[in-house]
Amino acid sequence: MKVLGLRAVVFASCGFALVLGGCATLVNTPQQDLAYERWATCKSPFTLLEWVEVDGRITFRYNSASAQQEILQCLAQANRSGPALPEPVGVRPPNGV
Repeated sequence: MKVLGLRAVVFASCGFALVLGGCATLVNTPQQDLAYERWATCKSPFTLLEWVEVDGRITFRYNSASAQQEILQCLAQANRSGPALPEPVGVRPPNGV
């Protein structure tokens, strides 16, 4: 009977630790926060933020080459005047944004 009770405590403890560990991943990294700030400054009506990687890499959609260039130039300028983030990735969907 004692072994069964000990197993229940061990399993409950492990489950609790996994839940806490999983919740910790819901917080942005400092690089992600910086990337979101830069996106807020550089975004345009012709682009759409897809996601931001843990390292701060921005992936965005664009509907024209000029919209892509505008975003890339703005983010490059931000990289020169502040902490550097990985190069952003622009994706052009087949039917526009």
